[in-house]
Amino acid sequence: MKGVWQGLLLGVLLVLAAAPPAQAKMPAKPQGWVSDFAGILSGEAKSKLTALIEETEKATGAEIAVVTITSLEGISVEEYAVKLFKAWGIGKKGKDNGVLLLVAPNERKVKIEVGYGLEPIITDGRAGEIIRETILPFFKAGDYDQGILQGSTQIAALITGKAFVPSVPRRQSRENTEPWPVKVGVMLFFALFITIGFLALGSGLRQKGGGFLRIWGAGFGGIPLAMSLAFAAAMGFPIYILPAWALLILVFSLSFGKKVFSHFPSSGFSSGGGRFGSGSSSSSSFGGFSGGSSFGGFGGGSSGGGGASGSW
Repeated sequence: MKGVWQGLLLGVLLVLAAAPPAQAKMPAKPQGWVSDFAGILSGEAKSKLTALIEETEKATGAEIAVVTITSLEGISVEEYAVKLFKAWGIGKKGKDNGVLLLVAPNERKVKIEVGYGLEPIITDGRAGEIIRETILPFFKAGDYDQGILQGSTQIAALITGKAFVPSVPRRQSRENTEPWPVKVGVMLFFALFITIGFLALGSGLRQKGGGFLRIWGAGFGGIPLAMSLAFAAAMGFPIYILPAWALLILVFSLSFGKKVFSHFPSSGFSSGGGRFGSGSSSSSSFGGFSGGSSFGGFGGGSSGGGGASGSW
């Protein structure tokens, strides 16, 4: 009996070893020109993409498929794109003029698969350039709408022969990223110098022979005050707070500063300072397309693995 069981076990193992590997689960059919299976595109972006692709198809006959998926099913993005392109037949049969823009957000992969008929126009180098310079900067900024919109627009521009200059992602400025505790801490640092300086200035103005206090106080408090204005403007902090504080301290010192500084010798002070810089911000915008859908299925084209892929 032992030999029988061993024979059965060996037979099962041989059958499993000879069985073909599990096939990746491909979407059975497209949702239209734009198939957002991963659910990363807004309704507005899908409308713009659909209008763009329809316009390109009517003008040139070329078919662009934009597809987002939840998983690559354990295979490379290149292999997945080739299989999906073939299964759906993207492009016109006999012309092979299709392009697939495939995005796998969970694996952070993107692929432009190009049909045989468009390879002279959308070369591997151009496809790679679109991914690196147009799509990935937006993806890294978390903006799938603009990455896919601008990438698709650049693909369409190559097909139609139109000029296209991609924009760049909106970058967050310093005032939007710097936490408020840091801003407050920096302003309190300036306030310390301003307080001491303007106390000395007011006291010097009140007493005879207080020339040193006036000069020292004006410099020790005035220089940090000027710096704080530039720093506050760069960080988005209200610029009027420290000037108002300096005025309040000066008024107080004119009334009581003589008592505060009377026990210090007029030549016994030293001062120091520091320098700070400021940042800047920039922004950009992008306009697109709008329209409805008249998708009736792809035309049966094929590809040979041309194009490019990337990750972020």
